[in-house]
Amino acid sequence: MKYFIFFLLIFSVSGIISGQDLDIYKHQKNSNFELPAIPKDMTYEEFKILSTDLRMQDMMIATILPGHIHFKIGEKKKGYYILGARSIGYLSWIYLSVSNKSLTRIILLDNAGLDKTLNTQDVIVAYGSVVLIIGSYLYDWIHGRYVLDDKQNRIRYKYARKKLQFGMNIIKTPGYQYPGLQLTFNF
Repeated sequence: MKYFIFFLLIFSVSGIISGQDLDIYKHQKNSNFELPAIPKDMTYEEFKILSTDLRMQDMMIATILPGHIHFKIGEKKKGYYILGARSIGYLSWIYLSVSNKSLTRIILLDNAGLDKTLNTQDVIVAYGSVVLIIGSYLYDWIHGRYVLDDKQNRIRYKYARKKLQFGMNIIKTPGYQYPGLQLTFNF
C-alpha cells in the first residue's frame, strides 16, 4: 500500500512539473489563433511589444537569469545593468565562500549579536550581496512590468489617434440638406 501511495505521489508531482506555464491571470482569448487587424504603418517591433505578456513563468525565469524581463521587452541596456548588479552579488557570495565564511553564519549571528569575532568588511559584503541579488530581481520584475505597460499604452494611443477622422459630409435632416463638419470615431 505504501508503494502505491509513493508511486501515486510521484505520478501526480510529475504531472505538475511537466506543465508548460503557471498562470495567475486569466486569459479571455487565445492570441495564437486570433488574427488582429494590424494598421498599415505598424512595425513588427511595435506588434511584438503589443503581443508580449509577462507571465508567472517569466517571473521564475528572472530568478535564475538576471535581466530576463528587460531583455524580453527590448530594454537591453538596463538588462545588462541588472545582469552586472546581480553578478556582483553572486561574486561576493563566492568571495565569502572561498574565504571560508558562511553567509548565513554572518547574517544570523551578527543580528543576534552572538559572534563578536566577525569582520566588519565581511558583514558589509554579506548584506550588500543579499541586497544586490534581491533588489536587482525586484527591479527587473517591477520596473520591467511598468515599462512594458507604458510601451503598450503608447503604441495603443499612437494608433488610436490615427483612427480619429475628420470629414466634410452633407448633413441630412428631414426636409433640409446643408454642408457641415462631422467628427467620426472608428473603433
